[in-house]
Amino acid sequence: MQPHSQPSPAASHFGSSYLQATVSSASPSRLRLMLIERAVEIATSLSDDYRTGAASGETESSMRLFDILSELLSGVTGSTDSRENQTCDQVADLYVFLIQHLIAAEKISDSTAVTEIAAVLQVEAETWRMVCATETEQSTRTASGGAGLNFTA
Repeated sequence: MQPHSQPSPAASHFGSSYLQATVSSASPSRLRLMLIERAVEIATSLSDDYRTGAASGETESSMRLFDILSELLSGVTGSTDSRENQTCDQVADLYVFLIQHLIAAEKISDSTAVTEIAAVLQVEAETWRMVCATETEQSTRTASGGAGLNFTA
């Protein structure tokens, strides 16, 4: 087994450039999905660290997860439509709950609670993947003028 090596400066620069290009060209829905997917990764890692005893209490990972959850919460905006506004309120309540659950988990280094956060975020990520797929499908139809083969029939 070979020791893990650091990426070369050129590879690191390429990765940074690629990420910057991906973020700068992403739709708002795709950006939200990227945040949620990163939150899942962090929550999974934090849960593992709590479970194995590698970390306890407030950690850099828990603070990053808190920041992402707060960012996701701040992205939930109201609407003039009462039904849409009700949905926004429910989504905002979900993120408030996740933040509160994280804070409680930090106090006792509860890996199960953090795993629950990751599970909720996985469902949220799947929802946003469907949104992004729909956007991609719609933009492809628009770009092609609606013509082409229909493989979904």
